[in-house]
Amino acid sequence: MNLDLVNKTVTTAQPHIYGFESGKIFNRWFAFNLLEEVDAPGEYYIDREQGILYFYTPADGVSSIELSVVERPLVSLMHTSYIIFRNIIFEGTRGIGLYIEGGTSNSIENCVFRNLGLVGILVGKGIKSFDQLQHAGTGTPESGIIGSLYSHLYNNMVFNRDAGTNHLITGCHIYNTGSGGIILGGGNRLSLEKGNNTVMNCRIHDFNRLDRSYKVGVNIDGVGNIIRNNEIYNCPGSAILLHGNDHLISKNIIHHAVTDGDDMGAIYYGRDPSELGNKVSNNFFHHIGNDHGMIMAVYHNDGACGMEVTGNIFYKAGLRTVMIGGGNDNVYQNNIFIDLPMAFHLDNRLQHWAGNLIKKGELFQIRLDAFNYQHPLYSIAYPSLANYFFDTVGLPKRNYIDNNVFVNVKMLHNGSSTWAYIGKSYFTCDQTMFVDFSNMNFTLKANADVYKVMPEFKKIPFSEIGPHQV
Repeated sequence: MNLDLVNKTVTTAQPHIYGFESGKIFNRWFAFNLLEEVDAPGEYYIDREQGILYFYTPADGVSSIELSVVERPLVSLMHTSYIIFRNIIFEGTRGIGLYIEGGTSNSIENCVFRNLGLVGILVGKGIKSFDQLQHAGTGTPESGIIGSLYSHLYNNMVFNRDAGTNHLITGCHIYNTGSGGIILGGGNRLSLEKGNNTVMNCRIHDFNRLDRSYKVGVNIDGVGNIIRNNEIYNCPGSAILLHGNDHLISKNIIHHAVTDGDDMGAIYYGRDPSELGNKVSNNFFHHIGNDHGMIMAVYHNDGACGMEVTGNIFYKAGLRTVMIGGGNDNVYQNNIFIDLPMAFHLDNRLQHWAGNLIKKGELFQIRLDAFNYQHPLYSIAYPSLANYFFDTVGLPKRNYIDNNVFVNVKMLHNGSSTWAYIGKSYFTCDQTMFVDFSNMNFTLKANADVYKVMPEFKKIPFSEIGPHQV
């Protein structure tokens, strides 16, 4: 890094992928490990060349100082099965708490993952780090690291990370990590074989000490994995980042997410029309977003397709609670939207500024060809997929919004109503329909009028949402 005191400019040692801009709250940066900035108790500086730690001791002193130089996972389960870790604290490493590769039915129960440099748990291989930062690329799979996994996945969406099957992470508490909570792989996108790896009954929060965007509470990829009955919160960016097929995200509480940033969602996926069959059901989203960005609770970005979103409750959940950005076959049924400026944003971006994505030989064709999308295996599982490029490509279609409840919602949607079927809706300002609105108990009373107006509306099991003792 170079500091030019005359021209008052800062030049970084390497470029930032998205560049630096001034005047935008969400485009901030910070410098750390500067000796001259150590001016308050608790701050420190590490002289890596001399191997010296400078630490400004608080006035009341400290009982101990822990310093780690460990970069590999504290524990690695390599092609093992039926191993149980229970009631253990994993902490004090620059890298990953626990790594799982291959095998079946390993169980991580009631453990704590904290004070880690990267993530609490990595399930499946990563990619050897690229020499330079880049948004997309193709690298070499490697065990026990994250490396350039996210950049590799962008160009290699069918990458099988050899994550194994039927692994369970349950009852764990993950916090104060540098770059996310859990990276959960499993399953094979080329065969649609499910991984059935599960994260459940966990509390995951404050996981962006170093990387503040796209390093999420749970990153889920592959096929047929599960995120259920967790609480994910206190994150400047997304809570869940999704890749792949047939995942289930159910009965989670997601709150105070995307507290910084712009153009993001608490649940986020996109730019791959083959990522179908995913379900988001019976979750509670509340206090999503900030006062300066376009933030959503669920973001179907850049042509994302085929997600079923049912039985969820959205309260104060984003400027545009749902954004369907040009995709097809997304279904919203039996949800409750409360205290929102707008429930749905619909657009046809693939026919305009994002049109390059659907051109011959460009990103969507590359990804669909890699998925072998016209093979009968996939056309049976996802009937609309084989005809993707022959069905008025780029025009949003077969999105289905029906049988939802809107309480104190100013606007149902913007965008053309031809881009989605807008069915029955119940609009009200009646807060007394809930058991305890002021304390966010959004269980509908048995005599709520919604059941009279829309008798087909199904009870949402609000008391079952979030972590439970097992």
